[in-house]
Amino acid sequence: MFYPDLATQCQVDFGPSVRAIGWLSAGHPFAVGSVEDDFVDRLRTHIAGAWQPCVTAGRHYCEFCPDRRVGGNSNVWFPTHHIKYVAPELIVHYIEYHCYQPPDEFIKAVMSCPP
Repeated sequence: MFYPDLATQCQVDFGPSVRAIGWLSAGHPFAVGSVEDDFVDRLRTHIAGAWQPCVTAGRHYCEFCPDRRVGGNSNVWFPTHHIKYVAPELIVHYIEYHCYQPPDEFIKAVMSCPP
């Protein structure tokens, strides 16, 4: 399900303090580029132990992979003082395999978020 980066709603949350990140879908352009390995490692660690205030009713599969075998059903919230960023667990896959580049403000929020 597609939501543009920094939208105030996504599949699992909405409101003026919400920012959607990494809700990619085929047919919608997204930013590409490189990110630091430390960021990806930190993101992966957060996702592995993510607090899940809601449960999804099934897996979402990567729409960019031809065999669509890569999927996920978890989401992760990164709160700051004023904003909460919400991303699907597939964000790591999108970064590593499809060169997705999240917004800089999200990268900063992930890097400053305690475990």
